[in-house]
Amino acid sequence: MAGQSGLGHEVSWVLAGRSRPPIFDGLKGNELVLISVRVLRALDEEFHLSRLFNYLSEKGVAGAAILGEIPDVGIEAADELNLPLFVLPEGTSLPELERNITKYIAENNQQLQHWNQEVYRQFTELAIEGKGIAAVAELLCKLSGKAVIVEDANFRARVRFTPDRSEVSSLVGITESRNGQHNSFTPEVSPVMDDNGPNSVLHNNLAILREWLHNKDLRASDPPLHTFEMASDGHPAMLQLTAPIIAQGTVAGYVSLLGSDFDRRQRVALSRAASALAIERAREMAVSAVEDKFQANVLDELLDGGFTSPDAIIERAKRLGYNLQLPYWVASFAFRQQEKSLRKKPLTIVLDGREMELDLPVSETMGRELQRLVEQESSRRNWATITRVRDDRFVVFFANTTGKEFGGPAEAKKVVMIFLERFANSYPDISVSAGLGRFYEGGVEGLPKQSAEAEKAVMMGLRLFGPGQLTYFGDLGVYRLLLTIGNNRELREFYQEVLGRLLEHDSRNGGELIRTLEAYFRYQSSPSEMAKNIKVHRNTLLYRLRRIQDITGFDLEDSETSLALHLALRIQEVLGEKK
Repeated sequence: MAGQSGLGHEVSWVLAGRSRPPIFDGLKGNELVLISVRVLRALDEEFHLSRLFNYLSEKGVAGAAILGEIPDVGIEAADELNLPLFVLPEGTSLPELERNITKYIAENNQQLQHWNQEVYRQFTELAIEGKGIAAVAELLCKLSGKAVIVEDANFRARVRFTPDRSEVSSLVGITESRNGQHNSFTPEVSPVMDDNGPNSVLHNNLAILREWLHNKDLRASDPPLHTFEMASDGHPAMLQLTAPIIAQGTVAGYVSLLGSDFDRRQRVALSRAASALAIERAREMAVSAVEDKFQANVLDELLDGGFTSPDAIIERAKRLGYNLQLPYWVASFAFRQQEKSLRKKPLTIVLDGREMELDLPVSETMGRELQRLVEQESSRRNWATITRVRDDRFVVFFANTTGKEFGGPAEAKKVVMIFLERFANSYPDISVSAGLGRFYEGGVEGLPKQSAEAEKAVMMGLRLFGPGQLTYFGDLGVYRLLLTIGNNRELREFYQEVLGRLLEHDSRNGGELIRTLEAYFRYQSSPSEMAKNIKVHRNTLLYRLRRIQDITGFDLEDSETSLALHLALRIQEVLGEKK
């Protein structure tokens, strides 16, 4: 009679209305209630069915079967509430009907239990035998008669089956990485992706998904299910019933059924499939962890120069799928929270009495996304890349797959800028900085030096130019010489010996003598040029220059003295002492 849109409601029990208040006691949801209009009128001549339907809807009742005439206002109320109404034939015995339906539900539950056990057996066998994710998804498709999609934790499609096809319509082998911390194999068919990221119902409902998962007890053996509405674009509404894949205590992916409605058997099949997929993902993650440990050792030896034989490291890298005979460049990326997006003070450390801002560590999730962006650009441009996460750095080796070298530093800088801009666009609240080392002939033996230079370049770039810039080590001039001096203690002693008295004077008096000395060298010792550019009167500058000579005892016109002062100012920047 009404509520057709609610016909997909699951019925878990049946309950007939009593002849005395309360009419319905102990409603828990999903019941089919049996109602006699005559009994209702006997209890209260003014009784309104519309109010009863509102109450039943609030309790989550699946539907109502009515014995007697239903007024139009009651039908309208049931339609608005999506509460299915069924009219029973005159003379129907509600107690007898209740017994028969109860018997049917019990028998159906027993059959469902047998189904549950059989489905559990089939999925468990697949998981034990290690048949793989595609086999589990295919079985789920056959058992449910619905389209199936399995996604990784970043909402990228791994496998997809439809009921009318016996083969995978999209298969992407994505596991933990060998490039840094995560790994992806070349897909047989491209995943459902666009330039802006995953084309996924879950990704488009990210806030709802996170809230749902946050409020659930996540267990691999009994994962929760949730229904998401898919964009229809004018077509009949479609739903996606999703279960998380829980492996090693975390959400390692999602498996979903697609359709207009889902019955209890399909829900059971999805839940059991998610448990089997959890075993498969745990196996993948365990294998990947071993591979990653081997991979990390190889790349760390490559970056640090810890290998004993070039031929040996080339062979070990080859086992990981890396061709170290290509002419690689090395870039290092650092990440800091942008000031405009800071909600609290950035993470800092006090070193030698001075507060220094720390770079953001690269998390596992962030490492995955950075690697994905690198791989996406590399596949478009025919580049070979190797990536490695090292605490607060993301290191990228890049080369032409043809073996042809990039056309010098200018072209290599363009490559790094492409990566830097992709990273910055993906993380708008983070400033991304990059350092590029110089290219060295000689293959792998030059890579450790390149790596060290890339790290020094990004560090000096942050100090000299601030975050968000690319710094090429070859452009650092005198700073390259200072950075190659491994003994910071010697640099600091020289710095204090030359500038210590001026630093103490400025600190004690709030003076500007160090700033004046900087301007003196920047504008070729010309007080007139200094006055014009730093907006200080020429006589004031001449006074300050005399004070500098009085305090230090140095003659600013002496060439050796000038060189020492100039170097000390540059050391100040290398040590990060410049305010």
